[in-house]
Amino acid sequence: MFKASGYTWRLILYPNGNARRGGGGHISLYLAIEKTDSLPLGWEANVTYKMFVFDHNKDRYLTIQDEPRHQIRRFHRAKKESGFDRLITLETFNAAANGYLIDDSCVFGVEVFEVKDTGIGETIKMIEDPLEVTFDWKVCEFSRVCKEKLNGENLISEEFTVGKSKWHLRLYPNGDYCVKDRLGLFLELVEAPPSGKKVLVEFWLLIKNQGSDHYREYAGGDRWYSTSPTEFTSDVNKSWGPAEFLLLSDLKSKASGFIVNDTLLIQAKVKIKTEITGFS
Repeated sequence: MFKASGYTWRLILYPNGNARRGGGGHISLYLAIEKTDSLPLGWEANVTYKMFVFDHNKDRYLTIQDEPRHQIRRFHRAKKESGFDRLITLETFNAAANGYLIDDSCVFGVEVFEVKDTGIGETIKMIEDPLEVTFDWKVCEFSRVCKEKLNGENLISEEFTVGKSKWHLRLYPNGDYCVKDRLGLFLELVEAPPSGKKVLVEFWLLIKNQGSDHYREYAGGDRWYSTSPTEFTSDVNKSWGPAEFLLLSDLKSKASGFIVNDTLLIQAKVKIKTEITGFS
């Protein structure tokens, strides 16, 4: 037994695999918490851990760890053990060339870190009958814009408000850095609600055919937007849209009706369906 993060632990090894849990043909290794009788009622320990197998040939350890989304393990009265049913195959472990079993001797190890409760969480607010906001953007002197904004350069609309969030559109009149000869158009979150971390948005982007009542439409569907990482993810998704909305040749064709009097008419329809807010 050993101590780590204020708790007592031990390793449980199944040299031929824990067959009851599908570990046949493998080494099974588990971390178990001990001496819990002295812990307060309702105790729990949230930890991350890494397991090691020593490679005698290379004088270094093979490290085994869960995927990031599964790394935090909660130990409590009903769950005192966690680990790997299939740590390493017996074939790999027994092969002398791999250096794990030398002279009938092997070394296993574990590193344990406690994850402290920050007291920070998230709550989901579902919005019933979300209001759809329409924003119209009139891009005048489009030929000049195309000359000034080369491939990869963009034009930003005025800001508009949906609920308590601020948004704008970003237009790539000659395509972005990855896509040439196609117009790109994106809906971007500029400022989330004061208490908001993420918003789920349904949106549509449209370019008007000025010779009729028709539009070229992109249905963005439901997308999560955020302007900063949350407590549990580093994702920052503040821009969604089509990089290949429309071929420039089709856009500029007189027959298409998209550009009239050197003006392009763009429309966005946006509604916020869900907000994730923080609490502490």
